[in-house]
Amino acid sequence: MAEGPTMPAMPLSMVHAGDTVTVRRVRGNEDMKRHLGNLGFVDGSRVHVISSSGGNIIVTVKGARLGLDARVAQHVMTV
Repeated sequence: MAEGPTMPAMPLSMVHAGDTVTVRRVRGNEDMKRHLGNLGFVDGSRVHVISSSGGNIIVTVKGARLGLDARVAQHVMTV
């Protein structure tokens, strides 16, 4: 059975405040992937964006509230 079209992944830094998204993958070198994975940004985890200002972003992931720099948030690809 054929699957329907999938939405292209976009960086977490582009998600609007109030939206909830799902992590599809984390890009970057192994240290960046490990760091973000330790924070809860793993494939399939749900992320709710609380606020986004100037590219910096505050989110909740796995029950924790975190602030991310825009450069770091660009490594988290979401749908």
